[in-house]
Amino acid sequence: MLHFAYKYGGDFEGCLLANANAGGENVARGHTLGALLGCTFGASRIPKHLKEGLVNSANSAKDIDAFVKVISPPSTGSPL
Repeated sequence: MLHFAYKYGGDFEGCLLANANAGGENVARGHTLGALLGCTFGASRIPKHLKEGLVNSANSAKDIDAFVKVISPPSTGSPL
């Protein structure tokens, strides 16, 4: 898994495609890679067509936004 993250780390879609084509435990590995790269680079770097092509993508986006709101610390106005 770390091989894919290192080799394709700047290319979200390329990384997940290479993982899928590798076979083996690609589902579990792809889940972890998606989470790792998503956290590292943020949702804005995930290609739009990969998110909007999902069934119920609008509902998923709402669920993700609600989850992030719950786990994010409150803003104190301080940069630290």
